[in-house]
Amino acid sequence: MVYRGEQMKRGRILVIDDEKNIRHLLKNELSAEGYTVVTAKSGEEGLKVLTDQNFEIIFLDIRLPEMSGLDVLRNLKLKSSRSDIIMITGYGDIGTAVESMKLGARDYITKPFKLAEILALIEQILNQNRMSEGIASQQMEGRLVAVDPGFVGCPSSAMSKVYDMVERVGAADVTVLIQGETGVGKDVIARLIHNWSPRKSKPFVVVDCGLLNQNLAESELYGHGKGAFSGASEMKLGLVEKSHQGTIFFDEIGNLEPDMQKKFLRFLETKKFRRVGETKEREVDARTILATNLDLKDAAQRGVLRTDLFYRMDVITIYVPPLRERKEDIPLLALHFAKNPGSTNKPRKISREALAALTDYAWPGNIRELRSVITKATLFLKSDEINLNDLPEHIVINQKTKMSAPESLEDLERDHIIRILQQTGGNQSSAAQILGINRKTLYKKIHKYRLFN
Repeated sequence: MVYRGEQMKRGRILVIDDEKNIRHLLKNELSAEGYTVVTAKSGEEGLKVLTDQNFEIIFLDIRLPEMSGLDVLRNLKLKSSRSDIIMITGYGDIGTAVESMKLGARDYITKPFKLAEILALIEQILNQNRMSEGIASQQMEGRLVAVDPGFVGCPSSAMSKVYDMVERVGAADVTVLIQGETGVGKDVIARLIHNWSPRKSKPFVVVDCGLLNQNLAESELYGHGKGAFSGASEMKLGLVEKSHQGTIFFDEIGNLEPDMQKKFLRFLETKKFRRVGETKEREVDARTILATNLDLKDAAQRGVLRTDLFYRMDVITIYVPPLRERKEDIPLLALHFAKNPGSTNKPRKISREALAALTDYAWPGNIRELRSVITKATLFLKSDEINLNDLPEHIVINQKTKMSAPESLEDLERDHIIRILQQTGGNQSSAAQILGINRKTLYKKIHKYRLFN
């Protein structure tokens, strides 16, 4: 049998719950997955177990006889326990569960819980914890070296496809279009293609089409002859000519002005150009890489981009996925930025809670935004570790509320019933009236979703 946790060393888990069936369920199922599981039927028994044993994760029921789950949680935090604590709660204790997170609980699950969700949560926590402690897998480390010296490669399957594509086109010497949202690292992929090509020892010239001055764009790209215009006191080489025998990278090509597109199309097709003010046609031997965050097909349909230019660029395309679609890359990148924050800052670590928050955030600005957040955190940090409080408020709030998002219509109905029952203090008659259903229907739904203690 191959255990789900074998790739990352199986962890030790403690379950503290007074319900025998829950203790047995979690022990049997988690043990079958390869985890070491110990159970306790009360808070006192759980604390006694913890006096001589260490656990990476503790599942702690909020409602326990005599000593409540919150009391156990406070006791553990006073002892500076390093275990991640997951609270177990029913419909009437959601508010208490949220309060437990403020006291230091990592997360909470509601009854009835789904085993698949628990397994995914355990795997996520253990993986994040070990990454935060610098224990990345050998496969991940090997992949970083295999990508390119000095380049931080990401181990996700989505990025592995990108690297494979880069490796294949690197030596092909063909024009490549890189597409992806702002901040995903299109410029890094372009340089990687150059580094894996026969031209790697030659110039890599970057043209930011979004910053090209409209009046001087032609001169910037193709150069100008002496006396070509007022102020042109001497001949100037353009960026295209400077890229001879190397690679020229046109970043955000979708921003190229319409007046420049016709001449650029000719350059793409023939690699020929004229300096401003000259009649002599020149030719350059350069590999062309393009990048954009725009939908070029849509831009062509709207008339913003020449159709013939679109078809000339749309040959070999590499799509770089956004960070939210490859969350397993986030901890690795965050730790890299924390350990390499720049010449003015010292290397830092990242706490488990902060790493979880970073991983759960959607990152609309992608890698560029992640680097900025880590850089700012290290700049003002007084300790050697980035904690939850060192992160921007919107990232922290996202982490604290992530469990509240329903996943289906049934989840919406279930969560709505829970909220109404909370408001009525568990009074089913009042809850049914607010919900607009009769008490019998509410009773059936309570049993359907197992909202009872």
